[in-house]
Amino acid sequence: MIIKVINSKDELEALEPFRVEYLLWGTKRIPKTYGYLGFVRDEGFYLKMVCEEKEPLRTYENVLDPVYRDSAMEAFFQFEHENGGRRITPYLNFEVNANGALLAGYGSGRTYRTYFSKEQLPAFECEAVIEDERWSVQLRIPLEILEGVYGGLELKEGSRFSCNFYKISETKEIEHYASCFPIWSKIPSFHMPEYFGDMWIGKKAEIPAASFETSGAGHYIYFPYTRINIENLKEDDQEDVSMKIYKAADYKEMSRMAANVIAAQVIMKPDSVLGLATGSTPIGTYEKLVEKNQAGDLDFSRVKTVNLDEYKGLLRTNDQSYYYFMHENLFDKVNIDQANTHLPDGTKEDSEKECAAYEEVIRSLGGVDLQLLGLGHNGHIGFNEPAEAFEKETHCVDLQESTIEANKRFFASADDVPRQAYTMGIGTIMRAKKILVVVSGEDKADIVAKAFFGPVTPKVPASILQMHGDVTIVADAAALSKIPQ
Repeated sequence: MIIKVINSKDELEALEPFRVEYLLWGTKRIPKTYGYLGFVRDEGFYLKMVCEEKEPLRTYENVLDPVYRDSAMEAFFQFEHENGGRRITPYLNFEVNANGALLAGYGSGRTYRTYFSKEQLPAFECEAVIEDERWSVQLRIPLEILEGVYGGLELKEGSRFSCNFYKISETKEIEHYASCFPIWSKIPSFHMPEYFGDMWIGKKAEIPAASFETSGAGHYIYFPYTRINIENLKEDDQEDVSMKIYKAADYKEMSRMAANVIAAQVIMKPDSVLGLATGSTPIGTYEKLVEKNQAGDLDFSRVKTVNLDEYKGLLRTNDQSYYYFMHENLFDKVNIDQANTHLPDGTKEDSEKECAAYEEVIRSLGGVDLQLLGLGHNGHIGFNEPAEAFEKETHCVDLQESTIEANKRFFASADDVPRQAYTMGIGTIMRAKKILVVVSGEDKADIVAKAFFGPVTPKVPASILQMHGDVTIVADAAALSKIPQ
């Protein structure tokens, strides 16, 4: 979508309107909703959204109140610096009800937002107008606010950003949603910040063809850190997503098959960046890789690795640290350059600093070519536990009791299991070019069925893999015993 450069907000309604018409999550109908967005040089953006709705629901009246359960309209924006990269880029969120109550903030996830203060809110010049047959809201997004969040943006003709717009709520009983850009999701709790369309100020810049897929509507849509054309995804037959499932007779065959997938990656690209996992399931796979290396059939000399996770608080000399595990099971047994192996450092107390540093390591390597994953009993991948939202990047996580219980067999007692870990986030994992999942045992059958054949939801973190473009699952017959035939 092209955003026109205008001289003032008075010119807004002379612009071509955008429509809010994609019904979401069981919503049966929505009042006609549309809007206008323009850019004023050296000033910022002006947005007006209009809903042809009589007597909109108006619960909250104070402009500093929340706007839930009201008739409201909502906008999300995400800006990037000219050198590009979505990295940990925060999004801006503006939600306005028919009374003009404004809930405005920014953040990198649904549960982590910083709200603008009451001193900042007047800068948005928010207002709502109720008329006989329609109501509307108007908002200014000042450059000084944008640059306070993002730093200098140097917005000009050709600058690109991402956004989406919504009409929400018509009754007190349930929130109804419709969006400007299409969204494929059955889960209302998994929504807005992850689904944006691309916008340009004044003119459309060229985008490398490999970076995005275009929808029939001419919009570029992205799912978090993958480039999937959401509009074309089919509920019953997801033809645009490639998930290959290979059934092995038992754990030994599963390990051999998985090792062959990794070996093929290294043979085809000797300087591959491998994302590696720990736990009991990958041990057999590492044993087979060691055998291939020692037989002279597989060369690790140019390979680089990044591990999924590490316990926080364990020394690397601790035999239960993942650093120790990787050296014991792979690194010390093959011809890999130890300087090319990377794990989060669990001894670092500053979680934010260590996580940011680890993300930078992954970026500096050009991303992961093939990511190996196990599957936890509760659906966790890495240490991404069931939650209300998908974590995007490397972060520190509080381990759930089920995970502590599963890992206590490696420690003297459950009391010795660390309660926190550093882990790649879902976004980091989803940026991998290829993903290989290994699963073994009848005790994993239920979660395999939920993760790969159930709804996509952060309450089953591995379910997000359904949305990746290149996933291979290698599992034994027992683990696959409950999947649809």
